[in-house]
Amino acid sequence: MVATDPKLNQRRVWWERLLWLIDLAAYGFVGVSGVLAIGNVSQYVFDTLLGQRWIILLFAWLMTAGWVALAGRASRLWALEYVGNNAAGWGSAVYAVVLFPGALSGQATFAAFGMAVVATLFMVRRYAELVIFTSEPGDRDPVWFRAALRRRTKNTVTRQYY
Repeated sequence: MVATDPKLNQRRVWWERLLWLIDLAAYGFVGVSGVLAIGNVSQYVFDTLLGQRWIILLFAWLMTAGWVALAGRASRLWALEYVGNNAAGWGSAVYAVVLFPGALSGQATFAAFGMAVVATLFMVRRYAELVIFTSEPGDRDPVWFRAALRRRTKNTVTRQYY
């Protein structure tokens, strides 16, 4: 069914614009967190990971992919956003897992844990949306690479609304 009521169309445009801004904010938050984790990690995180600096750098670099996802979402280059979303989502999920044991030990740790969980959930939501938008109903190609190459998307909301 196609909505023909202008109020319904305008409401849909408003919600899509709001989701676009939320996605940009989530990607930006994860990207900033990744940059901060590369240069300065709290002693709690360092102690939780038993001083294993390479693990901290791994999830930090994954989280910096949030900038790639942000660039892809802002420019509507879905391939960039998809790759950045996956990497940043895994990085923020690892960050949330690392912060989980001490989430109730202090207000700052609890806030960081909460923001990491919320950002991860927004990225999971966007990942599901990307999978839906970049696939055609009835496509059942067992070779994932061929299926990915056939994916085509188009803007559902014209650029004038952003």
